[in-house]
Amino acid sequence: MAYSLSPPSFGKSMLDLRSKDETLNVGTRWTIEEDNRLVQEIKENKTYEEIALEHKRTVHGIHCRVISHIIYPKIKDADSDMGLISLEYKIDYSLLLRQINKIKMKGTVNKKSKDNDDIPTNKQILEYLKQLENKIDEINSKLDNLEYLR
Repeated sequence: MAYSLSPPSFGKSMLDLRSKDETLNVGTRWTIEEDNRLVQEIKENKTYEEIALEHKRTVHGIHCRVISHIIYPKIKDADSDMGLISLEYKIDYSLLLRQINKIKMKGTVNKKSKDNDDIPTNKQILEYLKQLENKIDEINSKLDNLEYLR
């Protein structure tokens, strides 16, 4: 019988990375201090490998953070040449485009959900149904009292 080797689960990969000293912070939230330090390190022209070691994160994680928190805020309202930005920040062009598109898609999903605020959630519907049930019970009780009085 042949067994297929499936890739490790996301959680297992995270645990493996966190168990290593050089990637201890993988998957943890970034602090404001870390973000500020990242901006400074990019200005100082440090390599992504050096930055990753200092922050105890992966190089890919550093790339993604630079794209989402440094590059995207600068270019979101302007038509920018991604090729030049890719060279300026020394980030792979396809990774840059993929991450920028992810951020834009996430933004449009959030905008759509904000537009649909008038659509009730399941929790709100359930609460409303409970209120209706209580009202119906109250009405039935009053009807029973009326029947009793006759």
